[in-house]
Amino acid sequence: MFSRTIFALILSVLIGGAGLATVTAQTATPSPTGVAPVGEPSGAEWATYGGNLYNQRYSSLDQINTGNVKDLKGAWTFHTGTGFLPASLETSPIVRDGIMYITGPHSQVWALDARTGKEMWVFDPKVPNPLSQPTCCGQDNRGVDVGDGMVYVATLDGRLIAVDAKSGTQKWAVRVADPLIGETETMAPRYYDGLVFIGVSGAEYTMRGRLTAHDAKTGNEIWRFNTIPGPGEPGHETWPQDNNTWASGGASVWSTPSIDPELGLLYFVIANPNPDVDGSMRAGDNLYSDSIVALDYKTGKMTWYFQTIHHDIWDYDATNPVVLFDVEMNGQLVKALGHAGRNGWLFLLKRDDGTPLVGINEQAVPQLAAQKTAKTQPIPVGEPFVPISCPEIGGSPLYTPFDTTPVLICPGAAGGAQWSPMSFSPQTHYLYVCGLNEPLTFKKESEPESATPVPSGGYRLGSKIGSEEGVHSSGTFTAMDVTTNKIAWQAKWEQTCVGGSMATAGGLVFTGESNGNFDAYDARTGDRLWQFQTGAGVNAPAVTYEIDGVQYVAVASGGNMQEDTPRGDTLWVFSLQGTMGPVAAPAAATTPVPATPGPGTPSAAAETTVEITGYDIGYQPTEFTIPANTDVRVVVHNAGQLTHNFSIDKLNISATLNPGETGEVTINAPAGTYTYYCDVDGHRQAGMVGTMIVK
Repeated sequence: MFSRTIFALILSVLIGGAGLATVTAQTATPSPTGVAPVGEPSGAEWATYGGNLYNQRYSSLDQINTGNVKDLKGAWTFHTGTGFLPASLETSPIVRDGIMYITGPHSQVWALDARTGKEMWVFDPKVPNPLSQPTCCGQDNRGVDVGDGMVYVATLDGRLIAVDAKSGTQKWAVRVADPLIGETETMAPRYYDGLVFIGVSGAEYTMRGRLTAHDAKTGNEIWRFNTIPGPGEPGHETWPQDNNTWASGGASVWSTPSIDPELGLLYFVIANPNPDVDGSMRAGDNLYSDSIVALDYKTGKMTWYFQTIHHDIWDYDATNPVVLFDVEMNGQLVKALGHAGRNGWLFLLKRDDGTPLVGINEQAVPQLAAQKTAKTQPIPVGEPFVPISCPEIGGSPLYTPFDTTPVLICPGAAGGAQWSPMSFSPQTHYLYVCGLNEPLTFKKESEPESATPVPSGGYRLGSKIGSEEGVHSSGTFTAMDVTTNKIAWQAKWEQTCVGGSMATAGGLVFTGESNGNFDAYDARTGDRLWQFQTGAGVNAPAVTYEIDGVQYVAVASGGNMQEDTPRGDTLWVFSLQGTMGPVAAPAAATTPVPATPGPGTPSAAAETTVEITGYDIGYQPTEFTIPANTDVRVVVHNAGQLTHNFSIDKLNISATLNPGETGEVTINAPAGTYTYYCDVDGHRQAGMVGTMIVK
């Protein structure tokens, strides 16, 4: 099954999309006092994550437009001081009452004068030992929400905190996740109608996902929706009945929900089951993993769901925020939504009942009994936004099962659309999607990790995922027509697209590149009209706002840990009145200086001694250089709470360290470039990798 209301099974597997289609202007729905726009575009303020409750990331501002965007320059910058290695800067600013609120990778919150960037206050939740916390996938925070005079932030160590919007003083804090078992918080909360909604992340660990609603004034939990149904609940039959896999089956929540107040529904997506890439112990479709779900926002009761991948064994978890829009199809106005998947497909549904908008077919897929594969998978009508097969590099197509023989699959587990939020323009009826063309190799262990009991909170991927030597990853930035689910235009990049986009009534769509460039495209044609070098990976979504008649565009430039893009700590704010020009481009491979020097800092005698620190999950540094044909002592510290190792295939080096241990190896190698990585299942794929240059 792929879609079910609580009262009837939806039998249609193909909903026709033939005929002319247009997009109507978004109409406003009355909202309680003090909340963000609902379906109307964002205006002078960027009042909530996503710009409005529909998550459209679209602004009515048009002072900056296709005719003058070439004159855009920096107006001011702000430095967070957080450009350290295991972290990402993914914050999406909120602007209200002339104040901008941004976050740092350790859940810090800054309040800035949105005109000048002057710091007004900073709130530090003091996350304990963040570099040692078991966190997938990197240290980051994607933003806050604002309501009832308070700013709401979720922290890496699993707290939901409210601080006073004017002073930055803490009002309340509640525990919503357990960091000791791998649960964490990186998403921006959603505030609406006196409630704060928050999910729990961490499905690479043995946990059970959930979404909760809290009283905005006190933090008290109002309702809870478990993303894996327990015994006696609808959907529990899609898990094995002879074991308790469901109790630690993952299905976490990574992205901020969207809300349609008129329907009274909240929409969100649920991530992969656990183990991520070993289906042998969890026969069945594994609901509600990899699903789009609609809940009554007041009660948490499910109205419908749509599973985008049955019995996922490729880690194609749903992490891209759901975007709502209204579209005229065959002469009728339809309330619709879109979600871009890690499998490279855009899923378009009617948001009242979860049935397909354009068409989705259940198609037979290759089978493998050892993985207990699903017989069919839902394939949308239209075009994928990244390649879903790659025979030219010896790769296998989407949904190819794998066993103990390595299989190169396109897209890989890190491919398609990750967390990077889409934007929607009612001018073009396009959704703008950041995509990753990242083929990866999958290999099931002969003695699967999942066959061994794992304590609560254990990191459990189940199989090995890795990159293929000589295979290059790339990216796409794609305009998808929501009336056809086909590509309107596409920009192809040499590097992956991670960060998201924003569209405006000025006919523009803004997005950032991992090489430090911040771009503006003609939203209708795909012509790049402007580019600005920020100095670090622009792996965060832009926002726009207006104060005193001046339109500003803001974006974070700080890089991404998982894709190992150039790090930094800068918030750039642009205007047509700005005077700051671009800065030097970052090096293709960078080794940022830690905010506070520690054991991961290369020693003074770096030519003959190198110190490396392993965290959960990453190395510091990610690159070092040593002389050729010389004995070099490499000291490796494990500062994490998980077991890690230091491996270099070409040199037959592998050293395993338990938490807190320090070991060393001696390297004497000819000139060349070598990759070092952690060989513990899943850690390399999660970003625990680096480069050793020998010359």
